[in-house]
Amino acid sequence: MKRWLISENGRFYKACLHLHTDISDGAYSPEEVKKKYQEKGYSIIAFTDHDVFITHNDFSDENFLAINSHEIEVSENNVNLTRYQKTYHLNFYAKDRNATMTPVFSESRVHIGNSSKYVTDEMRKTDVYAYYSPRSINEVIRIANENGFFVTYNHPVWSLQNYPDYIDLEGLWGIEVWNTGCVCEGMPDTTVPFDDFLKAGKDVFPICSDDSHGDSDCFGGWTMVKADSLDYDDVIKALLAGNFYSSTGPEIYELSLEDKVLTVKTNDVKNIRVITEWRSPGSKQHAPEKVGDEFITRIPMKNYREHYRSKLIYGWQDAYFRLEVNGHDGTHAYTRAFRFRDFPELFQ
Repeated sequence: MKRWLISENGRFYKACLHLHTDISDGAYSPEEVKKKYQEKGYSIIAFTDHDVFITHNDFSDENFLAINSHEIEVSENNVNLTRYQKTYHLNFYAKDRNATMTPVFSESRVHIGNSSKYVTDEMRKTDVYAYYSPRSINEVIRIANENGFFVTYNHPVWSLQNYPDYIDLEGLWGIEVWNTGCVCEGMPDTTVPFDDFLKAGKDVFPICSDDSHGDSDCFGGWTMVKADSLDYDDVIKALLAGNFYSSTGPEIYELSLEDKVLTVKTNDVKNIRVITEWRSPGSKQHAPEKVGDEFITRIPMKNYREHYRSKLIYGWQDAYFRLEVNGHDGTHAYTRAFRFRDFPELFQ
């Protein structure tokens, strides 16, 4: 029986899940940003301006969806960010298009760009302060999750954060593995924090984003969401289910498992790498085969299954695999992680 690891149904929509407009510290208005991204084939934008939650439902139409969202930052010593301080940056996305307020607002954090101009008396009724500590950040994430928002952890490398800063975070939905703006600043993110969370048994999704503020940091990383339609509810449902992949170039058309073989259909790519949390002899890289006009990579899961069985002896229940698709030009695409325990057919 075939299992679709990215849904068979629906269609892919190109999304930018992190960028800024002149509501905070971006160079362009929301209208200008929508136009720029639509011209490059994007159907979805999360407008994640700093600290203030401004909705953009009026931008949505049959060809475009605005996800209502915002970003907060909490820095060491609880003072305005400098280039030398560690900092937490988190994006908050509203599950309900009709949400009008963020549950984690604090006027004490409003200082970036034009954001202070948008503070209202209604916003001031909420004051969720946070300190630079995993415990305090977890409280902010908890409040957001309980009030209809889901959360990404942004650019840990640019944020100068290390393992002790992030490994105790709970309740995250996603983590950035690519941020175009940070690459432009010489601080590229990696997949190391992503795998650290997975090794700790925490299921988070990999996100490629732009964090765009102007012209130089656009269109470098995106998320391809497989949804039934461009309706807000359908897209949020797909995001929460992990029904997407993130990319800086390669395209994934299909991902399925049948008869203990993973089948991946892509554009013309260099190879596909299977990532697990253990070292093993032999190559984990698999090259595609051109079949007609399609590029198909078939990955037998027998070896990975046997390694997982050996790990069970040592009590490792959370073993996982994920895929990285590597383009000829050095670009990459990333799937979510899949836990072996969720695939009993591999062990029959």
